[in-house]
Amino acid sequence: MDFEISEFDAVFFDLDGTLLGLSDDAFEGTYTKLIAKRFIDKLEPERFVNALWEGTEAMMKHHNPDIHVLDAFFNRFGELTGISRDETYQRFDEFYQNEFGKLESVCDPVPEARKLVDELTEMGKKVVLATNPVFPEIATRRRCDWTNLDFDEFTHVSHAENSYACKPNPAYYLRLLEIAGVKPERTLMVGNDYLFDMAAAEVGMKTWLIDKYLGNDEHKDKFRIDYRGSLNELLTQIKT
Repeated sequence: MDFEISEFDAVFFDLDGTLLGLSDDAFEGTYTKLIAKRFIDKLEPERFVNALWEGTEAMMKHHNPDIHVLDAFFNRFGELTGISRDETYQRFDEFYQNEFGKLESVCDPVPEARKLVDELTEMGKKVVLATNPVFPEIATRRRCDWTNLDFDEFTHVSHAENSYACKPNPAYYLRLLEIAGVKPERTLMVGNDYLFDMAAAEVGMKTWLIDKYLGNDEHKDKFRIDYRGSLNELLTQIKT
């Protein structure tokens, strides 16, 4: 593998399935079951889950530099349920403060995550947590805790309250590059998803596909993959 960390000024990491070990199916099933209970007095579970995914889809399709993706969710969720933004926010916030912690049980520890971030930081590299911003800040902070990472140690962390586009929209990556103040050709995107993470190649970034918890296999030939291997292999390459 012809890899030189000296070629990069920044490394962007995905979170779920990359720095945090989890299966999307196990996580989503537990997540929807738990959060639906917060709305059971207002919505039947099936109707709630439908509105949840419709709202999430609105976030994924959203790109408006004046409106955060969280607003896209609230707008669509409110249209489908008739529940006000304030009430929806309060119920979600209470869920993330309380029941969301139960989801840690469906996640696997990834010891290399802490070592990688420490190693790169010591080398003076900018480290960005480029997780798809479909969760609010409070939920992203909790997920960082589960993998023994500190939200505030990153150069930047994308979440629903500070993002205007989601993966795989090129605008998502372009904004992160602007915030970090780095050039795409000097930036490495590390992730496990053929579509969402490897889309970074479209804006000129180099990519490293983590070959565990692979996502969107049907798009495996859509984007260029420069490197492929485990987090441990990436750590080894960085240290050599």
